[in-house]
Amino acid sequence: MVLIAGVAALLVVGALLGVRQAAGGGCDGRVTVSLAADPAVAPALTALAGRFNGAEHEVGGRCAEVTVNTLPSAAMALALGGDRSAAQARADAYVLDSSLWLEIAGRTAERTGTAPPKPIGSVASSPVVLARAKGAEPLSWRSMTPDGAVSLRLPAPEQNAAGMVALLMAKRAAGTGDQAIAGFTGILASAQSVEGSARGEAAAFDGLVRFGGGKTPVLAVPEQSVWRRATAGGAPVQAVLPADGTMALDFPLVVAAGAKAAAARRFLAEVGTREGADALAKAGLRPAGGGPAPAVSAVTGVGAVPATSPPAPGAVSEALEMWRRMHLGTRMLTVIDVSGSMLEQVPGTGRSRMAVTAGEVEKGISLMPDSAEMGLWAFSTGMDGPRPYKELAPVGRLGATDGGLPHRAAMQQALARMRAKPDGDTGLYDSVLAAYRTVKAGYRDDMINIVLVLTDGRNDFAGGLSERTLLAQLKAEYDASRPVQVVGLGFGPGVDLGALQRIARATGGAAYQIRDPRQIHALFQQSAALKICDDPRQCPTG
Repeated sequence: MVLIAGVAALLVVGALLGVRQAAGGGCDGRVTVSLAADPAVAPALTALAGRFNGAEHEVGGRCAEVTVNTLPSAAMALALGGDRSAAQARADAYVLDSSLWLEIAGRTAERTGTAPPKPIGSVASSPVVLARAKGAEPLSWRSMTPDGAVSLRLPAPEQNAAGMVALLMAKRAAGTGDQAIAGFTGILASAQSVEGSARGEAAAFDGLVRFGGGKTPVLAVPEQSVWRRATAGGAPVQAVLPADGTMALDFPLVVAAGAKAAAARRFLAEVGTREGADALAKAGLRPAGGGPAPAVSAVTGVGAVPATSPPAPGAVSEALEMWRRMHLGTRMLTVIDVSGSMLEQVPGTGRSRMAVTAGEVEKGISLMPDSAEMGLWAFSTGMDGPRPYKELAPVGRLGATDGGLPHRAAMQQALARMRAKPDGDTGLYDSVLAAYRTVKAGYRDDMINIVLVLTDGRNDFAGGLSERTLLAQLKAEYDASRPVQVVGLGFGPGVDLGALQRIARATGGAAYQIRDPRQIHALFQQSAALKICDDPRQCPTG
């Protein structure tokens, strides 16, 4: 988060820029700064702009004037990144509600060739708190797991900085060890997104008050939101600082160059005065840097906020991408090895690898929602004429019907009939490429598109593709804008894990070695974690 060095430093900057207050209206013309401001701070800045304009502050021989327009921070981030769709959001200066938006603007700027935005300071602050109807026990981000006593509600993070803060703090609370992805997924799985508009926020607060049983809901919001509800006479809610820390919205100011930049800097110094702090407090905001605002604290009950380290570069984009992927549907073609080695026994079960694998996949399918799309192939040599694979069930929605039979049931029946071929070899490479092309042909951008390969062996198909040819084809056909990932699960001593990993990496996927097929069911249970996992070293493996 951007911190401001203090009012004195700003006034020194103003002096160095040759800014002074005109005496008796001695300005030669005016320089007008159009300032776009987030709705949370626009009223306070509008009031201060009126006072500022009346004082006729001289900048380069002309009187500085500020006009404030209200714009959502999401729109300003697009404008700062040079996105053409945000042309109407252009301004001379911008006050977003959080510096987190600047990372998003910077990524857009990379794409458009625009200079990345750089803030010159902050105008206000508001810590993100957890609101609840009542209670005395402490709250933490770490406690918001599926088996915890509270459930997190957060403003849609794609459009709200408070929601971004909630994601970042939840990810931080999940840690960095082997269980970090699973821990973060657990928090996300129990979280509920709410509309971030004023109407949506009011409804979310009402939901806290009307809570009737089950997990206690808590809402991640800026302290200003709690202040606003209290001063508007709404049913009271508590604002709690999470025990494991929080971040504050820091309202950065980004300006253009030239004389208008000098005028904007002079206005920033005006915001940093005592009169500026009073105007901010009347809007439920703290001064820049998180300093005390007794009038706000008296309403919210939130005192001093311990400092928290800012997010690492790229952390915002990473957390938002994880959130997006977590809420995508699943579209998956499962491709199962039915070669002769699958007849070998799984120790301690009295059953073959084939029987255990089919049974575990069947259990996994039972965990998937009706909206998921799934299909099933078997692969071995001589399956369907010259092809080493055969479709047993096309990719389709589990809740749909196939000739009167639910697709889920059709999948499960196909698995129950699945048998290994005693004389079958492993046509892995040709099967993977064909499955990849099938999923890509029916790609859906509202879903994670996956080819799941289950095998206990290595490629053994005379006259088929070589690994080199397969990898070259996958790399040539991979489209980052329409990604289809190959995920490989290898088991047994004969599996070629290295080949599976190279195949998966060519598509942005991952491959894992599991001890025996009984772990497949656990991986379906952890499918949400696998959706958001990019680093195979951190992905759950059963």
